[in-house]
This record gives sequence, C-alpha cells and structure tokens, in this order.
Amino acid sequence: MAQPADDAKSVPPTISTRTNLPIPTTDIPIARATLLAAQKELVEINTDELRRSVVLSRIELCMTALAPHKSLPVEVISRIFTLCAPGGVELDDLSGPSYSTLGRVRHSRPGKGKDIRLILCQICCRWRTIALDTHKLWNNVKINFGSHKIARVLKLLPIWLGRAGESTLSLHIDGRTDDPRVFSIVSTYAHRCHALVLEDLQLDNPFFELPAGTLRRLETMCLVGAYRYNRDLPMLPTKLPVLDGASLLRSVTLRSFSNAAEPFILHLPWQQLTSLYFDNTFPTPSQYYSILGECENVGQARLDVFPSSIGGTIERRSDVEIALPSLHTLELNTDVLGDAARFFHSVALHALVDLKISLANDYDSTIFDVRCFPSLQRLSIDEGGRASQMDLEAWLRACPAAVDVWVPGHCMQRVLVDQIADGRLLPRLKYLVLDAAVPAYIIAALESRQRSTEHSTIVEVGFTGSEMTQWELESSERMRIARLRMVGVYMAVSKNFARVSGEIGKLARLNAQQGRDPFALGNENKRG
Repeated sequence: MAQPADDAKSVPPTISTRTNLPIPTTDIPIARATLLAAQKELVEINTDELRRSVVLSRIELCMTALAPHKSLPVEVISRIFTLCAPGGVELDDLSGPSYSTLGRVRHSRPGKGKDIRLILCQICCRWRTIALDTHKLWNNVKINFGSHKIARVLKLLPIWLGRAGESTLSLHIDGRTDDPRVFSIVSTYAHRCHALVLEDLQLDNPFFELPAGTLRRLETMCLVGAYRYNRDLPMLPTKLPVLDGASLLRSVTLRSFSNAAEPFILHLPWQQLTSLYFDNTFPTPSQYYSILGECENVGQARLDVFPSSIGGTIERRSDVEIALPSLHTLELNTDVLGDAARFFHSVALHALVDLKISLANDYDSTIFDVRCFPSLQRLSIDEGGRASQMDLEAWLRACPAAVDVWVPGHCMQRVLVDQIADGRLLPRLKYLVLDAAVPAYIIAALESRQRSTEHSTIVEVGFTGSEMTQWELESSERMRIARLRMVGVYMAVSKNFARVSGEIGKLARLNAQQGRDPFALGNENKRG
C-alpha cells in the first residue's frame, strides 16, 4: 500500500491539481516527462488494479495540464470567442441561467443557456474570465418591447452592456409599445452606438428630439416606420438636430416609411453615405431625384421606385441627369421593366457592376429604350414580370460587358439564342440562367461558341421552370451535353438556382459522381 502513496507524491506540485490556469512555461518539460513515464509504466502494469488507477489518475492530471487550449494566448481565445458569437443577443428571449451568470461567482452547468456567451462563461474559470473581459461579446443587443419580459430585460440590460466596457454598441430596439422606457434606453446608450436599429418608429417619437451630437459615433442606422392609415401624422421640421454631428454615418436603411415622412427623408445626410437602402418605402420619383442628386458617394443601394399613381409610369427627369459615380451595386424594385428603363434614363451609372431588378407586375405594352451600362458585369431580372423578346433583347444589348446574366422566368427564343451563339449578344457571357427553352437551341449555341476562339466564354447554363424537370433528352442530345462537359461547359435544369457563379457546374459534377443525371438537378438547389 506504500507504493501507490509514493507514486502520488512523485507528481510535481505544479500539475498535482486540476487547475484551469495554463501550466507555467518552466513546468511544461516536467509535465511532459511525467506523462511519458506514466504512460510507459501503464504498459508494464498487468494485474495491480490499485497501482493502475493511480497511474491513470497521474496521466489524466498531466494531460489536463498540457491541454492544447491552455497554451493559447488570451488574445487568441478572445478572438475565437468573438467569432463564435457574431450576432446580437435577444435579451427578451434569453433563457437558462439568469443574469447573475454575468457575475464572477455563480456557476451553473454548461449548455443550459441559449446564448453562446453564457455557455462560454460556464466552461471553466479561465474561459469565464476571458469571456467577461472580451468587450465585443457584449456590445450587440436586440430588445423586443412587445415581449412580456420587459422588467427582466430592463434589469439585465445595464449588466449586459456593462460588460462592453467603453466599446461602441450595436443596439436593435423593437419599440412596439408606448412605454417611455424605450426612449430612456435610446437616450442613455445612443451616444455609444455605432449601429442603431429602431423598429415601429413614429414621426413623433422622442428619438427625433435627441440633442445634436448624440449620434457622433453612429455608422449604420436602420429606421423602421410604424405608420397607421387614417391617422394624422405630425410633420417633422426640415432640420433634425439628432443627425447633426453624425459625421461617421455611412449606411442608412429606411423601411416602411410613407410619403408623410418627406421632410425627414429629404434632409438626411445623403452626401456622406456609402450605402442606401429603401425597403417598402416609396418616395415619389421626383423625391428620389432630389435625394440621389446628393448621393455622389453611395456605392451600394436598394431602391423602391414606383409610379406616383396606380397605372401610371415613372416620369423622366427633364433637366440635367444625376451622376452617381461611385454606385457599383444596385437592387431596384419597381413595377415593370419600362419603369426601370425610364428611371435609369435620368441617372448616370457608369460605374455600375451589379444590377438586380425585381418586378411587381406583369409585362406592360409601353415602348421604351434602355441606356447602356458600359461597366455592368452582373444582370439579374427576376420572374415577377414577363418580358417580351424585344424588351429582353434591349436589356441584354445594353450590357455589353455582362459576364453573369440571370433571367429566370423569362423565356429566350431562338433569335436571341443565335445572337448569343455568334457573339453579337453578350460577347463576354460566362454564366446564364433562363426559363424554359428548347435544349437543342442552347446546345447548338454552346457548340457554336466553342468552335469560335473569340467567343468561347460560356461555362454554365441553367434552365428554370417546373416543366423543365420533366423533359426527356434524346440520346444524341445527352452525348452532346457530355462532350460540352468534357471541355468545361455545364448545363443543368432546376426549379431554382442559387445566384452564385459556379453552382451549376458544381452540382452537375456532383450528380455525375453519384451516378445521377447531371443535367436534371431537380429541387436540390435552393435559390439564394
């Protein structure tokens, strides 16, 4: 019985306990030597179970002390933690450990809380200390005041944000209540926010009355309106003091605002923005022209542009066109392609690279022409409205540099396919997605482009439409498709395609490897 005791005493003091702290650097060689000796001794033990258990305990202690994560610097672990929790926490939806978990005393079992931050605080003392001292873990918060846990949220919020130290905050408040505590939170933390989202915002909200300089650290702002029809809305003054001093503001999103907000909308600091998003917000075209005239630095935008009256059309600006030299990515939501064309005739977009058009209605019969987009490489026209062949050709011809063209829901007749085949249309095209078409036309077009060294650029063609999955190709057509795949040109059919270049070829290769038809992808690919 003496031998096991002696063995236990032979364990170096630095590794004789289960500590959460890293082993001292000077003791690492000792711990490794002890581990190797114990492992060797364990091999030699056969029947002495008591001695075997002591040796196993010693091995476990050494492996705990030499765990890889204990050699990581605090800065590295802190960075890993921030990557584990990139989004904001919904305080009203928090369950499991109570807010006292944020203290340094109470312990509870890991995994009881939904939020990863609380889980990290429950692994061990060292991780708890690092997590609580990592300010960026605690500076992103979402609060829903439509919840029944308002009292608990109000008690938890200062504790949670207190862990953010002096770092800037990202605050998302759904204020669907008349509770004055909503404004109290905004006024308390707005001066520290770099990102601010306010939902259910009314024009008489005290937010608009905050003093100048309150938002001096704000970079991103999203305001979601809460307008009630048949309600008299107060008009805001043309100058909003709360936006004075917001010199860092670069991104603005306005959602669900009506024309009643015109004074507010027209006097945001447009000239300093680089990102602009209108979502379910419909200024008149004339208001848009006034806004865009100041947006010379905007690089990304999403705009909702609709006629002023039902059945009307977008009016074109009669004076000098608006120049947007920095705009490279645009999503335009409008009624019909004609309205989009008329709107673009008032705006110069020489730097535009990515254009996505979302249509609300079916094709209209008005005649329009499309101005040229010399730098456009990616064009997407969704299936919300059907375009005639003449209209579709006008848009494709307006994009001579286009590499990526997505027109799901739009059929392409042979006259357009033949122009693509000989390079008269879309000479730089690589990726094409379109609605149901006769495969023979596309196969012949691809073969024609391949025979021309000048125009053999296409690498992917995708067909959409539910009826496409029922098509049966002739054996000769399948052989021709297989030959195209051998030279790196892929064709596939699916109800939906993700708007990701390279996806068609990837799925076609995967199907072929698994012994399935590489042409028919079915419903496996969901649209992004």
